[in-house]
Amino acid sequence: MDLLRKEGIDGIIIGNTCIYLALRQSDIEDDIDLFVTSFSPLIEEERVRAIALQRGWRVGLTELGTPSLILNIDGIEIRVELYENIHDFYIPIEALELCRRKLSLSGIDIVFIAPECWAVFKAKRGSSQDMYALSKLYELYQLGELQLDLVLMKKIAQFYEDEAQYILDRLQSVGFKL
Repeated sequence: MDLLRKEGIDGIIIGNTCIYLALRQSDIEDDIDLFVTSFSPLIEEERVRAIALQRGWRVGLTELGTPSLILNIDGIEIRVELYENIHDFYIPIEALELCRRKLSLSGIDIVFIAPECWAVFKAKRGSSQDMYALSKLYELYQLGELQLDLVLMKKIAQFYEDEAQYILDRLQSVGFKL
């Protein structure tokens, strides 16, 4: 995150990594999904490509067509997918503000969304893989390994207005009592 910020790429981690951060685990098993707040990665794709070229990073594309960066840090490749509100991928700004969490690791501030918000985003999308991930989150909650604010979860779902009940139904289908 420090390297990205030095290049003007800042944002909020919105993917599975936020669960690892909430659990205070340092392992990252997947890519890092970053909702970019400093500029539009889609509109300014050339800027992203120029940064990658200068740094020796590779550029790819997310499933939405926004750019991703493949960083090589100490021989380890880390894929950072850059997201923004585009097409049917939408995160209300109010949700990002309410869900914002910060953790300092080795003196570097890492900004990520609360697990409750991650759960709502997964439920909104609702693929079988998302539902499986939600069931695993529910297990962590049931085992007491991760504290979740169900009131916050419900509030975040309400930001999606017409889809709120649909989202809540999906969360309840994995066990959450909302």
